[in-house]
Amino acid sequence: MDSEQKLCPACHNPITEFYYFCPNCGKNLKPTLLSTSVLSQIGVYALSIFLPPLGLWPGIKYLRQKGKIAKIIGLIAIVLTIIATGTSAWFLSSVAKNLDQQINSQLNRYQNLGL
Repeated sequence: MDSEQKLCPACHNPITEFYYFCPNCGKNLKPTLLSTSVLSQIGVYALSIFLPPLGLWPGIKYLRQKGKIAKIIGLIAIVLTIIATGTSAWFLSSVAKNLDQQINSQLNRYQNLGL
């Protein structure tokens, strides 16, 4: 047995540094890296903008990666999620306020008519 050869932490079967999974027990030896392609970034950013709370999940996943680019993608996704959540809350608040004003004006008009 070579002194440089590694052993699986679960079953102690000899493995090489290139294995992602142990061939004996199937244990994940190193996590697969998330894609940082332009298409993946567009998907993550779109999720963050159009479905704000769900954008936190990929944002955190990318922040936990080792690569600098993945960390930047995660940070941008979280910032976009926060901005989109705030914008959605503001918009819904203004819609509710407008609806309340319209209902109150209609009620006042009916009360003035004596109905």
